[in-house]
Parts: sequence; structure tokens; C-alpha cells
Amino acid sequence: MNTIKTEKLAARDFITIGIFAAISLVIFLVIGGAAGMTLVGTVANIPITVFFTSIAYMLLVSKVRKRGTFLIMGTIGALPGLMAANVIGVIASIVGWIIAEIVASANHYKSKKVLIFTYVLGCTLHSAGYTLPMYLSNAQYLIDRQEILHLTDEALAVYLKMFTWPMFFGMVALTVVTSFLGAFISTRILKKHFEKAGLL
Repeated sequence: MNTIKTEKLAARDFITIGIFAAISLVIFLVIGGAAGMTLVGTVANIPITVFFTSIAYMLLVSKVRKRGTFLIMGTIGALPGLMAANVIGVIASIVGWIIAEIVASANHYKSKKVLIFTYVLGCTLHSAGYTLPMYLSNAQYLIDRQEILHLTDEALAVYLKMFTWPMFFGMVALTVVTSFLGAFISTRILKKHFEKAGLL
């Protein structure tokens, strides 16, 4: 990755971010949708998807190293949560990406390690913030959204047993692991194929 001085985002940068945000959303919908067909995949949806969306994030920040890049990507990535009527969770997720953006901007998007850390931090706060309302509601969240989430009574009963605080902290911890692995592997792939080819 090249070291480029942080500047204000230009129109071209917004287009680039939009392209990669679209790629990230497609990955999220495909992987998340496939994972959501299983019980484990539904509960661990965020930890699973952030492993795969890392390639879009890390490739983007290797091309656009300017203040606001992570925040815009993270915000767009959180918006699908509105389809599940989880407004509080979406807002909490965006706050998490604001914190992550502060970290990346403070380093002027220069260090690979900081960029990886920023992605992990953003994903972890996103995971915690988005799912926290589900656990705080004592499962009322799922009950109120049973029809929106297309849950049968049997499936709802199973999910209610799984939404415990140990599960919450376990999924947040798992997000740390999967987002780090995804970002680390993505960075290695970028270095091996894109930098050597002179594309970055």
C-alpha cells in the first residue's frame, strides 16, 4: 500500500467508495443470506460476513486513503439493518464506525497495521452495537419482529434460548477474530497481487 497524505474526499473518491460499498453489500447479502439459512449462521451472521467483506474494505483503503472512507463504508454497511427495523442497532453501529474513523484519521490512513486495527475495531463495535438491542430486550426484539424475520414459532423458540449474554459476548469476541483474519489475509493478497503488479 502506498503512503498518501490524507486529503478531503473528491467526487471521484465518492464514486470509488460507492463501487466498493456496493461490492461489500453484495458480499454481505450473498454470504449473510446463505449463512442465515442455518441456526448457527443466523446467530453468527456478522462474524461470518465481516471475514468476507474485509477484501472490499482493505482494497478500498489501499486506493482511497482519506478521512471519512471507513465511516462512509461502515455506515452503508449498517443501513441494511433498517430492513429488520433495528434503528437503535443501526445508529449504534454507525457510532462504532465513527470511533473507528477517528483512529484511522488520526494516523492519516498511513499504517497498514492501523488500517487493519481500524477495520477490526469498526466491525467489533458494529457487531456489539447492532445486536445489543436484541439482548437488552430479553428476546422481545425477536418476538416483535417474528413476521419480518419470517420465523416460525418453532424457530423463534430455538432462537430465544440462544440469545443469552454469554452468546452476545461470544459473538463479539468471534467478530474480533474473523475481522482480523479477514483484514490480515486481504492485506496479504493485496500485497502479493496488486502491489507487485503496480496497481496500488
